[in-house]
Amino acid sequence: MKKKLLFTTFLLFAIAAVHAQIFTKPEKKPVTKVLTPAPPPPPSSTTNKTQTTGNQNASVYSLTSVRVFIKTGSDNKEFPSKVYVTLMAKSTPANWRNYLQFNLGNEMKINSTAEFGLDLEGRQPTPMEHFQQSGLKLSIKYEPNFFADAWKIESVSLLLEFKDQFGNLHPTLGNKTITFSNAYGFLNNEYHYMECFTDASFAPLTSVIRK
Repeated sequence: MKKKLLFTTFLLFAIAAVHAQIFTKPEKKPVTKVLTPAPPPPPSSTTNKTQTTGNQNASVYSLTSVRVFIKTGSDNKEFPSKVYVTLMAKSTPANWRNYLQFNLGNEMKINSTAEFGLDLEGRQPTPMEHFQQSGLKLSIKYEPNFFADAWKIESVSLLLEFKDQFGNLHPTLGNKTITFSNAYGFLNNEYHYMECFTDASFAPLTSVIRK
């Protein structure tokens, strides 16, 4: 009887152990959270808030300086014979001037080059686009002191400077040299004028001598 009781007790413990294994809660596995990356920040605006919009600061180029080079040939320009030089747009009326030099009474020796500047007539330089509409006209007037005097011109060149209202040179025409290779001949008491012309892009064209 005692053995039977022990066997029954053992059997009950065995059944309880099996029952405990069946109903044991499964071990919880760690949960891995998948993190979604934050969206990238919006691209920064390329517009400078302090930048002025519109054409308020657009460059407006004007003719700010004119240098003239005249080469004298085998017959000098005597002192005190007078020379008057003007530069204007070809479309401008003949009685209108804006760049000039009337103080040229000095001698210009044979086979030498005289260099001088033209003064701006008025306070405001002429806009470049005004010249680009028709081109340039350079006029040289000679008044001999003695009726038999003559002046032989071999060549004429211009050096033009174009700047905007901020003082910046034009990117391609900031310093523009124009050489009139066909500007040669005699000025005297009968033929007083030599006139040199360019096209609208400032390329040299004809040079004429007239009364």
